[in-house]
Amino acid sequence: MPASQLITNNLFEKVLIEPAKRGSHELFIVSGYASASMVTKHFEVASKDLSIDLAIDLHIGMSGRDGLSRNTLLGLQSIPRQIGNRSFNCSLNVRGKSNHSKIYVWCDDKGPKEAYLGSSNYTQLGFGISASTSSHQEVCMAIDPIVGFDYVVASSKGGISYRSPDISNFIDIFDEQLAPNLTVNEPSNTEKTLPFVDLPLIMSRPSDQGEVHKRSGLNWGQREGRNPDQAYIPVPSTIAKSEFFPKKGEHFQVITDDGEAFICTIAQENNKAIETPNNNAILGKYFRQRLKLPSGTFIEKKHLQAFGSDSVRIYKESDDCYRLSFQPDQGTNS
Repeated sequence: MPASQLITNNLFEKVLIEPAKRGSHELFIVSGYASASMVTKHFEVASKDLSIDLAIDLHIGMSGRDGLSRNTLLGLQSIPRQIGNRSFNCSLNVRGKSNHSKIYVWCDDKGPKEAYLGSSNYTQLGFGISASTSSHQEVCMAIDPIVGFDYVVASSKGGISYRSPDISNFIDIFDEQLAPNLTVNEPSNTEKTLPFVDLPLIMSRPSDQGEVHKRSGLNWGQREGRNPDQAYIPVPSTIAKSEFFPKKGEHFQVITDDGEAFICTIAQENNKAIETPNNNAILGKYFRQRLKLPSGTFIEKKHLQAFGSDSVRIYKESDDCYRLSFQPDQGTNS
């Protein structure tokens, strides 16, 4: 793409997908802000839709000035188990350093091949994937890839790994102001109560007598040829139609009341399911662990009764981040 051409539409396709189609396979990024949901969405499109073996090296620039929310850190740290054996690395600027740049450099086996500079942070909002981007304008333009790569290398020096156990000594890690205390059933110590929905983990018809779905929901993988841990959280049609969750296919972050993090998406016919998009067994393993069941166990009504809940409560903290509460005495038939 000519270096003088300004890109004003379809930025995700033109900047983050088409270079891979032309033979590049490794992407180096410096972005002021970034989100875990963008990372997993990018991998999903590249691998599932295009069969591209993508590698991403991300440097987040504004963490040195603004710090990093605990939600964002948990989301980033959850990425490796959700993308399988694909290559992802992330570093962050430390206190005293900040970088608001947004630059994307593609490399092939011979080195830097294409580079793009613009206004788009490495987020779903920045690249037009989020439903809230209808009136949100961003631009990018192609630049010299050697110059771009040298800038990325220089900008990343002195950063700290997102996996470092000492990260809080170098970056301010903060909790979201409106995050509820999910060790209890209701949010506390907040000026504003977050909106929430309750999602049953059991069949809803009275004739089903509160039984767990046999081959869907938490037991989605309980059939021949499937991973028995595969699962999804059922979404009732009234909630699916309410637009409480992002649009189908868009990734969003879920933080649980016991400190786990997942990247999820709305999926299936009539938006009836919350899934972990790259590996549905991640969600199923989580619930089996919470229920103190071995991996692959067929989940029954008695297991939920022993735990003390047959539903989850999901709070909406932002368009990109939700909180999941799974607590005893929080259920429809507990």
